[in-house]
Amino acid sequence: MSEVISPTEFVALMQESLDRGQEFIFTPSGSSMRPMLDGKHDKVTFSKKSDRLKKYDVAFYVRRSTGQLVLHRMIGFTKGGEYIFCGDNQYDYEYGIGDDDVLALMTAFTHNGKTYSVNDLSYRYYIRRMMLKKRLRRFASKIYHKIMK
Repeated sequence: MSEVISPTEFVALMQESLDRGQEFIFTPSGSSMRPMLDGKHDKVTFSKKSDRLKKYDVAFYVRRSTGQLVLHRMIGFTKGGEYIFCGDNQYDYEYGIGDDDVLALMTAFTHNGKTYSVNDLSYRYYIRRMMLKKRLRRFASKIYHKIMK
């Protein structure tokens, strides 16, 4: 059974499960993490974040400015040590996410009926390929916009 609850209730349920040492599984909505996640059919498994995120970890966090819940990939750090996030299907980076904003860390996901751990070799290959494509597209976009000015 699937039901829709408020973001506040959702975070409370998730925190309760994670505080008990359990994993938390849900179906995300949206398209920002495509092609890895389809926002209607795939499921994401989270565990409690115990340490600083590592580059390319996928985390669930709250945007300070809007209170919106977001699932994106951490792609780097600011000079001040805060995180930089971006969805796999996006090109604009989101800066200034702190440790206090991060609610949970993705440990596995189910895509097209198959479950992948973040430690699987095929997933690690996907990350490398996706990040290379993202860098190339950003570079090509910058060149295109300079030429078209």
